Amino acid sequence: MGIRKWLRSIFFKKMTSVPDLRASFSLYHNGGEIWISCIDNLGTDMPLIKAKVKNNEDLMRTTNKQYRVLYHLEGTDVLYEIAEYIAESLVRTKQNILKIAIVGATRSGRNHINKCLTNETARRSLGIKYFSSMDQAKDWLVSERY
Repeated sequence: MGIRKWLRSIFFKKMTSVPDLRASFSLYHNGGEIWISCIDNLGTDMPLIKAKVKNNEDLMRTTNKQYRVLYHLEGTDVLYEIAEYIAESLVRTKQNILKIAIVGATRSGRNHINKCLTNETARRSLGIKYFSSMDQAKDWLVSERY
């Protein structure tokens, strides 16, 4: 191997991203409980995103209580198909959801989610709000106002 090939192999390595496979969890914040759905850093990996959303849905439906849900979507490309799957999951579990905060969705991701929730009353009944900061989202979720 020549010196040029060796230098090229060192400096121009293709970076591969590894999906973040953190499990979703419940968190206590300022006297309230928040369900944090970790769907972040998954890119466009549809099977993995669908599996995580389905798992979150199953975990929320097992108990008979209402959750304040925080969807963390930073680093995940919310394409229309992904937004449609998330919206269908939210509608199926709406009896278990009190409020929803979505963090890290891009403008196109927000538009896709809003387009999937075409019915304005469905969007209001779910209580969805978008945030850029996890702390603001957690504070809003435990507050009493919508």
